[in-house]
Amino acid sequence: MKPLVSVYITTHNRAERLILAINSVLMQTYQNIEIIVSDDGSKDNTKAVVSNLMKQYHNIRYTRNDESRGANHARNKALAMAKGEFITGLDDDDLFTPTRVAFFVLNWDDEYSFICDNFVNSKKLEMKPHYEKTTNHIITLSEMLFCNMASNQIFTKTSRLKKINGFNENLRRLQDWDCWLRMVVEYGNAMRFNEKSYIMHHDELIRVSKSISSLEAYKALVKVNPELFPPMKDDFINKYILKTVPIKYCDCFIYSSLWELQRIIVVIQQKIQKKLARKFDSDSI
Repeated sequence: MKPLVSVYITTHNRAERLILAINSVLMQTYQNIEIIVSDDGSKDNTKAVVSNLMKQYHNIRYTRNDESRGANHARNKALAMAKGEFITGLDDDDLFTPTRVAFFVLNWDDEYSFICDNFVNSKKLEMKPHYEKTTNHIITLSEMLFCNMASNQIFTKTSRLKKINGFNENLRRLQDWDCWLRMVVEYGNAMRFNEKSYIMHHDELIRVSKSISSLEAYKALVKVNPELFPPMKDDFINKYILKTVPIKYCDCFIYSSLWELQRIIVVIQQKIQKKLARKFDSDSI
């Protein structure tokens, strides 16, 4: 018998987009799926929309907070309800391609803590070249410490995600990076396939890229994992991020990538060196 897969969808006041997200799961070629909609206190017609869908599809389950308690709480609430052997997530404004779940079930290997793949921007259907993996790639702990190599959603055994206590509800940002990092610490390397089966809504990328709170988010991530980040504590943050990198470069945090940040730092240093060289040459004339 094919294993049951739990797909959790957290939502907040996005009823119209939520319908599309749910439909993308219902249209999966893999059929043994339960959908858990975790409503974080929506004030729109989300409850009515999901109730109507539940009358048509018996594999949809619904839970709701009376007041918003944050996305991490909603994820953990869905995790507690999950009955599947495997589990994966979907944001309420994103989509699965039809074969995503089937591919993950077929390619699951207990050797890895979790598996994942690439995502695409729903507007341009493309990714930044430095982030997309064009070949299958084993994700190590050292890489996960450097940046979120797993993107925003993974596929793993439900028991594993429960054992590490799911998502840290004290983190407002980078909670996915924190969770996947703890998975690798607990269960070993992960696998990232070169498929593209997750469609991210472009507004999400724009909203994240404009945020300047990523600096504080990274500091919070380091703070809750002090045993993992000793070389990159306040000295690294204060010296290179807060003082060296202009705010306009903070879009590198779209992908939570310290690797990209360090590339930017090198570029900045090279520009400064060229300016100093030109100044020296002009002063010598």
